[in-house]
Amino acid sequence: MTKLPLLVALTWAAATAALAGPPSRVDDAALRALGASADAAWDARDADRMATYYAKNASLLVGGAGGEQQGRASIRTYFQRAFAGRQGEMRHVSEIRGLQMLGDDLALTDVWVRVEAKQPDGSWKPVRRFNNVSLAARKAGVWKLRAVRAYPTT
Repeated sequence: MTKLPLLVALTWAAATAALAGPPSRVDDAALRALGASADAAWDARDADRMATYYAKNASLLVGGAGGEQQGRASIRTYFQRAFAGRQGEMRHVSEIRGLQMLGDDLALTDVWVRVEAKQPDGSWKPVRRFNNVSLAARKAGVWKLRAVRAYPTT
């Protein structure tokens, strides 16, 4: 039942992105900080902290990794399972390619993500790449991820 409104919101967001405005400096910094904090939680394998960056009613869909996760608790469980199966030291590197305000409290982001594995010589080797399209919503002055769609590219 919640998939249709989310699909409508994402379709509307994508259709209006060209008409949307850029974020203020404050919003840009806050949204980039949200992404950096989520990367750090992923790197630390901290599913509890990772889940705090999502709204209570958020959804997450990672292509190739099962079905859609609905709600913060389901998202936490998804990350617990994913982190438990991770081998070696890895890092999550997000590069924001586009950031548009769709309203005062709604932002659309287009992010390229690299998952990298640490090599014996200390270098980092990309092992997966994703394109993430996300909606972030601000409530009570705090930005949270509302809908994340991660599509593997390699």
